[in-house]
Amino acid sequence: MPKQDPYGFSIGNVLFEAEVAPTVQAAFQARYYKATGINITPGNPPEFQRQPNKWGAECRIYFNSDDAAKQASSKEIHVEGGRPYHDNYQYRINNVDLWWELVEEFDFRLGFN
Repeated sequence: MPKQDPYGFSIGNVLFEAEVAPTVQAAFQARYYKATGINITPGNPPEFQRQPNKWGAECRIYFNSDDAAKQASSKEIHVEGGRPYHDNYQYRINNVDLWWELVEEFDFRLGFN
């Protein structure tokens, strides 16, 4: 279970996804294992996908909290609104640094948190 984070994501229903280019897949998997102790492969979990049309890693956070959206925006993190790409979520953040911060420091994981 995620720890309380400074953005407010830990208050519920957050989805973490990653689409990773083959050229960075091994490094991504190693970093994720180091942070979580969990081995992942493309498709396992389903929220981890190998995408040959990417240059690096695209790491996304989907959520519904207005407070988390405001808090992230106040820290100059771009927040997309209007149910981008997932009907169940009002907001999306596509930010690899924030994604890793939440995984490494606050125990978030690929998939539903």
